[in-house]
Amino acid sequence: MKYNSQTNPSSNFQHFMGVAPSQFNSNVKGQTLNQQQQNQHDQSRVSQLPVSRIEEINYQQPHEINHTNNDLHQHSSKGQHYHPLTMPCNWELARKHAQSRRTALEKKKDINKTTNVETCPCCGFEVERDEIPYCSNPMALSFLGSGFTLFYNYLKYCIIILFITLITKQIYNLYTSYEGSYCSHVKREKIEGHFVELPNCSDSLFLKLSLANKLDNRQALEHVQILNFINLFIVMIVLIYFRKSQRQIDTTIDEELLTPADYTVCVKNIPLGLGLDYKWELQHMFETCAVISDTKPIVVKKVVLVYDIEEIIEMEKQLDELVDRKKDIIKEYNYNFNHPKVLEMDQKIKELEHKIHQTEKEYERENKKFAGIAFISFDDENMKNLVLQENQHTQFERMKSYWNKGKLEGLSENDLSWHDQKLFIEQAPEPNEVDWEFIHVKTEEKISKRVKAWIIYLLVESAAFYSIYLIAHKVAKYGDEAREEEISGKLDHDTMLKINILSFVISLSIVLFNKFAVAKIVHYIVDDEKISSKTKFQISFVYKYALALFLNAAIISFLVDIVILKNVEGAGGFLQNESQIFILNAVLPPFIWCVDPWSLCKNIWRWYIVRKGDKALLTQQEANKLMEEPDYLSAKRYSDIMKTMWFTFLYGTAIPLGTVCSAFGILIYYYVDYYNILRRRTVKESISIQLSTEMIEMLEYIIVWSAFGEMIMTYAFFKEISQIDVLLMVIAIIYASLPMEDISEYLFPVVNNEEIKSYDEGSLGFDTDYDRENPVTRHKAIEQWNEKQKMLIDSNHKIQKYYQQQDQFGYNNDDHYGRR
Repeated sequence: MKYNSQTNPSSNFQHFMGVAPSQFNSNVKGQTLNQQQQNQHDQSRVSQLPVSRIEEINYQQPHEINHTNNDLHQHSSKGQHYHPLTMPCNWELARKHAQSRRTALEKKKDINKTTNVETCPCCGFEVERDEIPYCSNPMALSFLGSGFTLFYNYLKYCIIILFITLITKQIYNLYTSYEGSYCSHVKREKIEGHFVELPNCSDSLFLKLSLANKLDNRQALEHVQILNFINLFIVMIVLIYFRKSQRQIDTTIDEELLTPADYTVCVKNIPLGLGLDYKWELQHMFETCAVISDTKPIVVKKVVLVYDIEEIIEMEKQLDELVDRKKDIIKEYNYNFNHPKVLEMDQKIKELEHKIHQTEKEYERENKKFAGIAFISFDDENMKNLVLQENQHTQFERMKSYWNKGKLEGLSENDLSWHDQKLFIEQAPEPNEVDWEFIHVKTEEKISKRVKAWIIYLLVESAAFYSIYLIAHKVAKYGDEAREEEISGKLDHDTMLKINILSFVISLSIVLFNKFAVAKIVHYIVDDEKISSKTKFQISFVYKYALALFLNAAIISFLVDIVILKNVEGAGGFLQNESQIFILNAVLPPFIWCVDPWSLCKNIWRWYIVRKGDKALLTQQEANKLMEEPDYLSAKRYSDIMKTMWFTFLYGTAIPLGTVCSAFGILIYYYVDYYNILRRRTVKESISIQLSTEMIEMLEYIIVWSAFGEMIMTYAFFKEISQIDVLLMVIAIIYASLPMEDISEYLFPVVNNEEIKSYDEGSLGFDTDYDRENPVTRHKAIEQWNEKQKMLIDSNHKIQKYYQQQDQFGYNNDDHYGRR
């Protein structure tokens, strides 16, 4: 509903703004009454409660803490100091940082003993931690959020689906192929005027265990079609239940682990350039206008604004350049860290850090560079859910708003809007899931970046596709020539061995190219899309990476061997090549992941740098990074599994051995990956259930690929398409088109029994928060948090937790302001 001005402007203004003019921040004090009334008039759905009711609501300005200019190095409660750009670095401090970032649980405290808990000064994590047993349930990773436990549940269900396929279809398919005799049968062909007897297919174990060895057994082939039909229906049911299993895990973890996102919404399309105190205005608006159907008042606990930090990022780059110049000067003067030139550079670094800090304070104080996005936290989760429930929007509304520069015509009384701009309210991601470097990027820039990314991706993938196609085509041509020589009786053993080795090398090259080169290329492309959250980044990465892996491993061979050369069962043909890729794909990824060349290379490099001591010329921040284990990226793991599942179901009917390889390959991959995340990786990402849900959507395409694979194999061998193949294809397309998440929720509802806790109570267990992750507010927020957390005393007054104070002008966390 639109707010209409009242007859008594001053009184009405006082009720609307909630505080006396003297209480306003400096950026609000200069407003005229007319400007204030105009802002009041432009907000819709302003509370129509009686004046007495409005007066009962207490609005207080957030307490502003004045900061004094501190020295470059500050002392903590334990007498140590920390500055991320210190040189030479403190290797012991870097080792403690690495210990604090292990995938391990905080040590259990004995409430009967007084315990001093040491924390890392740069990230606040406890140094001493308890390792998670390797044989533990993946639910032990719940302290990282639900995303990692969901990934291992995803692996479990992929293994279950593959073993169900083995039992219901592929054991029979494999047995009848092994017992078949088509490949050993001979056929008479006329060569140079003479008739010779030749086997139907090449002498190969791969062909003996494939569909080709029973082409003369139509009854067995029809049984395989029926079993495939039954198997896919069972898999469909398993997939629906799989969705329920994922929701149940996410709900269970959510009940046990309170996070800032449980209380927070993300508000977008906030009008810019109003010259107001946006924090206070948003708090007032959501407390009085966001929910009109409930009598319980809405209480806003925190408002965190998002800013355009391009200017700060540029200053960071300048700071990096100054640090590099300092390193050069130290080398020039024989590693004399106290040389006047070095001290002069230290002063320049300090001044630039101070400038960055002052810029942050200016942004927050004057709402400078506000990006029109805010994170708003409420007093409890029910309030957040009410706000989301009553302020829904459609994608079509967002598109219309974009084309009209934020405005939206035809707003109803129930639409929460400001200056004719509907506020788009959605569930907030976790604070460390937000990519603060890109969240402020305008929609038009994101669109252009993503179009550019897809163009580059298609060009690169086309080039890779064509290169592999040329190589595969050359090998296939050798196979054809060998086939002709075999028919003419001129094929010798050495030539055949050469073709088999070349075919194996090509298959190996495809697998290794997919494993190493494609991942790097796709990561670079997706990183340039400027995606606002890490979950969305991972989803985009998986779509592009899994598609590239699948095209390179599965579709190229199909086009070259079946469509162009029509070499299905010959030497170096389709069945031989794809069987080799199945085996290599099952063996190599777990083996490479077990050897872990990334950790091996980093360990060697770390050993080499540490030996240099002070001459390594690393800042403390760089030393911290060096001592960590390599980062864990869920998207690569999902892509590997997705490619394997698609590949297996596409060619599973023709190559039943592939299902056996894939099932045991993913089983080994599960245990290797779980070991790596516990012992050889650093986890910095926070992944929501959204990634898992998207991956299930992609996984469900195995139904379509299985039906399509059955159809093309029937056509390739018999030049016909059976009715059961067509029926299965239609069912698969319908299944892929249905809203399976809604169907799963209807069939298998999951109840959330989480105990409702207030924000003040729940925030005691937060590892981070939006203001502590926001690059602009981070310094002040961490300083305030450290002051509160220097000594935490439990109910028995026994456990004491000490926090080292971080420098006011230094960076925080592991990287510069959220950059990857």
